[in-house]
Amino acid sequence: MTIPLQAGGPVSVELLIILGMFGLLFVVTLGVSVWIYRDAKRRQISHAFAWGAASFLSGFLGGIGAVVVWALYFVVREDQTSGGPSVRESS
Repeated sequence: MTIPLQAGGPVSVELLIILGMFGLLFVVTLGVSVWIYRDAKRRQISHAFAWGAASFLSGFLGGIGAVVVWALYFVVREDQTSGGPSVRESS
């Protein structure tokens, strides 16, 4: 007679936690990528779609790569001319 080592349903709590974490990662990465794309389009930065796509893909392919791409975008965006006044500029 065999004794089951684990009892439970077909889906464990650990699996739900992992799926929730991946879901949260997807939503955050997608949100930041869309924001970067829209900001680049508003500032008329060349290759706005490439910045958004690189931000999205690096979130899943490298993890820490997304932080690097986001930091690079903020450095590049400060060098480009903006489409409107910056928050830091006073009237």
